[in-house]
Amino acid sequence: MKFITHSILCRGQHRFHSLIFKRNLARREIHDLQQLYELLKDESESNSNVAYSQLMSPKAVFANNELNLSDIKIYGFDFDYTLARYKPTLHSLIYDHAKKYLVDRLRYPDDLLKLEFMPGLGARGLHLDIARGWLMKIDSYHNIQLGTVYHGLNPVSDKEVIDAHKGTRLSIDQIGYLGMSSNMYQYVDIFSIPEITLLRDVMQYFIVRGIAFGAEYLHYDVRDSVGQFHKSGTMHSLVGNEVEKYFEPHTRLRQLLERFRAANKQVFMITNSSYWFVERGMNYLLGDKWRKLFNVIICQAKKPTFFAAQTKPFREYNTDNNAKSWDRVTKFENGNIYVEGNLGSFIDLTTWSGNDVLYIGDHIYGDLADLFLKHGWRTGAILQELKEEIEIVNSEEFQTIIKWLNVLQWLIDQLQAIPGPEADVLMKRWVIERQELRSKSKDLFNPHFGSIFRTYHNPTYFHRRLARFADIYTSSVCNLYDYPLDYIFFPRRIALAHENILPTPDLNILLLNSAKQALRTSTISNIE
Repeated sequence: MKFITHSILCRGQHRFHSLIFKRNLARREIHDLQQLYELLKDESESNSNVAYSQLMSPKAVFANNELNLSDIKIYGFDFDYTLARYKPTLHSLIYDHAKKYLVDRLRYPDDLLKLEFMPGLGARGLHLDIARGWLMKIDSYHNIQLGTVYHGLNPVSDKEVIDAHKGTRLSIDQIGYLGMSSNMYQYVDIFSIPEITLLRDVMQYFIVRGIAFGAEYLHYDVRDSVGQFHKSGTMHSLVGNEVEKYFEPHTRLRQLLERFRAANKQVFMITNSSYWFVERGMNYLLGDKWRKLFNVIICQAKKPTFFAAQTKPFREYNTDNNAKSWDRVTKFENGNIYVEGNLGSFIDLTTWSGNDVLYIGDHIYGDLADLFLKHGWRTGAILQELKEEIEIVNSEEFQTIIKWLNVLQWLIDQLQAIPGPEADVLMKRWVIERQELRSKSKDLFNPHFGSIFRTYHNPTYFHRRLARFADIYTSSVCNLYDYPLDYIFFPRRIALAHENILPTPDLNILLLNSAKQALRTSTISNIE
């Protein structure tokens, strides 16, 4: 009995001493991590001029998929926001006329006429929960990014979002595959920005004054008001008569198109805009001989139906009397204008198809999706916002935030292996700091929604569709002029979740050398 009791006591003492040893070991590990945190933070701040990543050119062309320009024999273009770029004054014009339509035609309150367009309240790629009137950003895994959900101008709390959707994950049926479902609508093109802004402003007007409203009615009415401004021809009439006020000059557009023609490339345009409007814009951008730069010009195409329907025939457009021909179009003549039609007939008349063609537009669904998925064309996207976003990414402030954020995430990963309440306290503090850094990086792009290309850590849903439907993308079509016609666009190798690629040698050396110095006698091992 004494032997058994002694044995039990010894085992108990051993466990006690083992527990004390583990606790002391944990305290030492936490102390070492805290030292490393302070050292790395000091070095990160003192080396703020060391970039986290290679700085990118805002005028570069980026590849989602390998594309060899030597294989491209035919270049096709959309007009609006592709060949033609617009000044910010166009957003104000759309906003003001849509606002007036709401008041004059749909009997909305006269006070709405006092509203003014404010930049930054809208962004490409956002989704609208139609029934609730919630505007939000969604990531590539269908998660709602908390902190980017708004009802009018009011942020919706994380709890309310989670309660409403039973979490943050949305199903494919809820989100829709090509930009919309029964209760979700995605704003995809840059023309959406004044529409989003007006919807938020009108909704806020009703909320502040306690006016009852159905969110879906506001959505449909605002969409109708913006749509009527386009469909009625009013926008084209106003913009076409003041091209200097609304069109952004392209300094190298003519040079780019002339290069294609000199290299015996075929060049065409397919646009939904009317010939009158295209003529005004192209005369301003390229001069009155602009039609000679194109082999085929299609106006009033009614995309995306143009790419899907196979029934509507082409009609030749008489530019002298603004009349459509009655005769069947059996071939395309250089310099002539054609309207309506469909892609099947276009391919039959030109014999252009497959990998020989690169079509470039700004709407990833309306311009690119069908061509990529059904017809095998190569595709390029023009995203005007890309230039500004790259400039922000290149800024010292953003680089400093992201550099420290990644080091902090590494420290958090090490801390997770240490048990105990002291580690838990430190973990909470570091996680809060991590969230503050993420919010700062988001606000540099847009204080409401952040970057159009990523959430805190995942790509956005918009970027996912961009990567799916566009082989290449860039901020301006003229950026292609910087690349020879035999250039190969290679997609960058991206680190997968199970791969570990540090961003730059400078950051790698900073991290490892600091770790060696701080932990020379530490119990934390395998830092290298």
